[in-house]
Amino acid sequence: MRLPELLQRQATKRLDSFCAQEARRQLRPRQLSYRIEGQQVNLFETRFCRHNPHQQKIPIAQIRYSPLLNQWTLHHQNGDHWQLYLNVNPTLDISKLLTAIQQDPMGCFQPE
Repeated sequence: MRLPELLQRQATKRLDSFCAQEARRQLRPRQLSYRIEGQQVNLFETRFCRHNPHQQKIPIAQIRYSPLLNQWTLHHQNGDHWQLYLNVNPTLDISKLLTAIQQDPMGCFQPE
């Protein structure tokens, strides 16, 4: 099932802005990208290796939309699976989750 069109356009706009803002950070800029699959957004950090000409996309966060609750939830990677990030509540506004990723007090959204 796909995201409603209006919701997808709003999310895309905020995600594009977030990725551009992260690339312009003075301290530790990051090259981020995302992919919307069904009702979830997968956020990646792109890294370039010196010894390998290919770029590496490392998953850092997953944002899921629940149509029943009309809310977004944030998930971080814990080993091989995604786990609900408990430091931010489900929300109607995806921007709040992007702010939590940016602040990241627990270091959950930094790829290893």
